[in-house]
Amino acid sequence: MIADPSAVPPPQPGALGLFLAAVGWVPAIVFPSATVFQLMAMARRGRADGVSILTWALFALANVCLYLTIQEWTRPQVIISTLGAALLQAAVVFVALQMRAAAKAGKGPPAR
Repeated sequence: MIADPSAVPPPQPGALGLFLAAVGWVPAIVFPSATVFQLMAMARRGRADGVSILTWALFALANVCLYLTIQEWTRPQVIISTLGAALLQAAVVFVALQMRAAAKAGKGPPAR
């Protein structure tokens, strides 16, 4: 028998449910935080050398797609870990493109 893909699994009872609820916050903290660290490193250095724009753009796209497939659109953990991270990852792409354009125009630190 094929299960209904739109069916949400029932909540886990007891200690397992509490553990799974807590673990759900780990990606919601780690994914956006890691991206903020990249943005801070770029700001501190004033350049985007070593930053793969394609990689960060693909991360952003994948997180939006993941959000759409999880189908738990109102859970804060899901929103933060997917859409929040995607927004920050798009910021990395934007800032890196701006820094590289400024470096090429001679307005910023030289790219290495």
